Amino acid sequence: MLPSTAERILITGASGNVGLETLRALVKHPHKSQIELLAGTRSPETDMRVIPIQPDRYVLLDFTDPATFDAALSGVRRVLLVRPPQLSDANRYFRPFVEAMKRAGVQHVVFLSLQGVENNPVTPHYTIEKLIVEAGLPFTFLRPSFFMQNLSTTHRDEIRSRNEIFIPAGNGRTSFVDVRDIGAVAALVLTDTTGNHLNRGYELTGSEALTYSEVAQMLTQVLGRKISYRNPSVVRFIWRKWLTEKNPLGFTLVMVALYTVSKLGKAARTTSDLERLLKRPPIKFRQFAMDTKAAWLS
Repeated sequence: MLPSTAERILITGASGNVGLETLRALVKHPHKSQIELLAGTRSPETDMRVIPIQPDRYVLLDFTDPATFDAALSGVRRVLLVRPPQLSDANRYFRPFVEAMKRAGVQHVVFLSLQGVENNPVTPHYTIEKLIVEAGLPFTFLRPSFFMQNLSTTHRDEIRSRNEIFIPAGNGRTSFVDVRDIGAVAALVLTDTTGNHLNRGYELTGSEALTYSEVAQMLTQVLGRKISYRNPSVVRFIWRKWLTEKNPLGFTLVMVALYTVSKLGKAARTTSDLERLLKRPPIKFRQFAMDTKAAWLS
């Protein structure tokens, strides 16, 4: 049984890449006995059966239903805020949640943002960061580069079934980062008691910037079959992702915006923030591909 003084941490997006890896790191934390981990999800009973890393407790949290906010945040001191990719209207869905965190007296919000967000106001992350700052909530913004895991989730089927990477990123280089490293940083920041991470932003990248042609070559070597990089036009990309694959239009347009950043050569920046925080080198793409190989096997 957890002590009554346990620090209550709410993890949103617990079934997703970063939320799950943050849970994994927190469960192994040396002071876990002093931490109560809550997973806020839309379907607690379902997620209880399917999420492989279990929190101490599930709470109902639906960003489309503000009536769920106050109960989910009751007694919570720290929050990992992850925006569900299908919710692109930041003011509609996240302004009420930020206001609820303020009412609840949350003392630290760790928000999963994205690299270069300060120069990309078209993204919902830009607005959410602004909402948090304007509310006066103590924050840490994690601004990762492109997730390696996007290739084993969002783009998994096209690689597994069609042996292709279908992304409109041209020949621009991208500084990928492994979600396992992001989760480790999130856990570190969420459990920090020094205040050193408050009101700061960290640009989290791996140590290498790759073109998608180079990514396809590495996957070819790891999987033992030819993986090709397709560089479709934006129109073809939207047609497939929205009209054929039935992804939400907002989600598809956010992907277009992010891949356009790569195409323009503005996603290649690497930093030492991750290595400095974790005191070890970031996971490289080839290691990720080897570890995740089963995701792309038919």
